[in-house]
Amino acid sequence: MVLLPYAEEDLPLTAELETDPEVMAELGGSTPEEEIPRVHRKRMGRNGPGDQWLKIVPEGDGPAVGVIGIWPASWQGSPIHEAGWMILPRFQGQGYARRALAELLTAARDGPGLDSVHAFPGVTNLPSNSLCRAAGFELIEGDVAVEYAGRELRCNHWAVELSPTYPLTRWC
Repeated sequence: MVLLPYAEEDLPLTAELETDPEVMAELGGSTPEEEIPRVHRKRMGRNGPGDQWLKIVPEGDGPAVGVIGIWPASWQGSPIHEAGWMILPRFQGQGYARRALAELLTAARDGPGLDSVHAFPGVTNLPSNSLCRAAGFELIEGDVAVEYAGRELRCNHWAVELSPTYPLTRWC
């Protein structure tokens, strides 16, 4: 599996993820078709360490199975870095999110200036909450209100400290 930069040709992947009712169930529902190009441009605009979206590809030249990203955000007035991921339903449960998160956290740990990463999966999104727990994230607060694309979501707030000795290999 490899993580590759998000590119113009990934617009169909954006559309498939953003309009899939199962993928978007925890994110307030499907994105309207007319918003897909804007969402895609926003993801493509994030292309540096600590601020990027990557497509998850099982093989170097195969089709993508989902996306993972990390970006600067704010939580209760403090700057943080947030991570998020989406996997197409037919590829869920096959370890792609786990391996992609391990690679993303390794890059974040080894990159400049990031000492922690936060995640906000929906309170009923058991797979993503389990992934956070397995990756060593600590539950900071349960059932918090988070704004996403103009919608208020109920999420769990997780964070992981990225010390130089953070044991990424134990869970991936």
